[in-house]
Amino acid sequence: MPFVEKQFSPKVVLVAMLVGTFVASVSQSMLTSALPAVMREFGVDATLGQLLTTSYMYTLGIVAAFSAFLITRCNVRRLFLGALALFAAGCVLAYYATTYPLLLAARLMQACGTGVLMPLIQVVALEIYPKDQYGQALGLVGLVFGFAPVVGPTLSGIITDALGWRTIFLLLGLVAVASLLASSLVVRDVGRHERVALDVPSVLLYTFGLIVFMVGVTGLEQFGFLDARAFGPTLAGLALVAAFAVRQVRLRKPYLKLALFSNRVFRTGVLLLVVAQMAMMASALQVPLYLQEIHGFTATQSGLTLLPGALCMPLLNPVTGRLFDRFGGKLVGIVGFSLLIAGTASFVFFSDSTPVALVAALYLVRMVGVAFILMPMTAYCMTDLGGDDLPQGTAIVNSLRQICGSLGSSVMVAVVAHASAGAAVVAGAGVSMHGFSVSFGLQAVLLGVSLAGTIAFVHGKRHGKAAKGAAAA
Repeated sequence: MPFVEKQFSPKVVLVAMLVGTFVASVSQSMLTSALPAVMREFGVDATLGQLLTTSYMYTLGIVAAFSAFLITRCNVRRLFLGALALFAAGCVLAYYATTYPLLLAARLMQACGTGVLMPLIQVVALEIYPKDQYGQALGLVGLVFGFAPVVGPTLSGIITDALGWRTIFLLLGLVAVASLLASSLVVRDVGRHERVALDVPSVLLYTFGLIVFMVGVTGLEQFGFLDARAFGPTLAGLALVAAFAVRQVRLRKPYLKLALFSNRVFRTGVLLLVVAQMAMMASALQVPLYLQEIHGFTATQSGLTLLPGALCMPLLNPVTGRLFDRFGGKLVGIVGFSLLIAGTASFVFFSDSTPVALVAALYLVRMVGVAFILMPMTAYCMTDLGGDDLPQGTAIVNSLRQICGSLGSSVMVAVVAHASAGAAVVAGAGVSMHGFSVSFGLQAVLLGVSLAGTIAFVHGKRHGKAAKGAAAA
């Protein structure tokens, strides 16, 4: 489209794509405050309710690993429009869903579209802007990724109380369609493409292994940890993922370069990053459930209670990034995990009479801790990587963050459900204050181990040749 390419500046192209990506990104957290209403309408418990969010994140992780191949091979314009159209179709299906399985299928469609859009917008930003404006381009992208999860819970709470949860998908779909029409006029192909071969066995092992494993984890929540319907699929999924890992080591050009885990800096950073992501995801699901089911809050009230803590995430990202550049990963990581432990351990002692202001304040402490870990540890993972290892490392980090965050939050919801058995369970929700306390206690222990690992294995700022020549362990 030569005329269109001359007509619009790169900023217009990027803004049009950012609008579509923002809508897709915000859908990740749009159901958190609406989950109790969805659970009541379809008659499902907390286990199946939270699956609408965790399966979304899980699918994002799977697609993120596949997006590098798509971006390398496919026309960017067609890829963006196709992914956005898939997301819009998922919104339509969710709006008209009459059963829980249909709603879950719609969420997975949305996740597949979002899983392509999020890494694609970063590539486009770097391609259409000159190098001396990379900071500006990625700053815009960072605002989208940072603020999308923030506005989701609050908006969903207000919309659910005023118009019903289905209106969430109606609004998302309308904005997605408008962005699709605008993008079809201004978005063009960028970068160079090559007909790289896709290793189909790797894709199948990775995808089906993770899906089967997720089925097993969901079974843990529904049937118990010792039921064959739970640990059977869990073991089968682990076997498929193990076969995938073995294949990657043997391939000359692997689907995911798992050999990067031989580098101690990368390995340590990924593990700590995954723990922080799990803590963030678990609280994003459990705290709204706690406020609505234990305190009797409306969706709007719970969303507004969590808003200060959620806002601190994008606002602190530039600050924590500069702190990492100045002091290195050790000090920033210690501060982050210390704050996370303090906020998480406090939730163990909460009850139905805990002041709401205290809940909001300690949730804020937790999110500040998360902000001190997520961006700095992502940078720390890449400290010793260069060349072709950088895109592979990025793909691994993004994939594992989403998948492990989803799995971790699912396990914690399972802990809440099983610890609530025999306790004073809230009618219809299958949860109790005792269940929440046990879950947050386990999270505090895991975070304590991570803090010890940060102190023992994460290095501080390294300079000059020491930084370039760090040896892999």
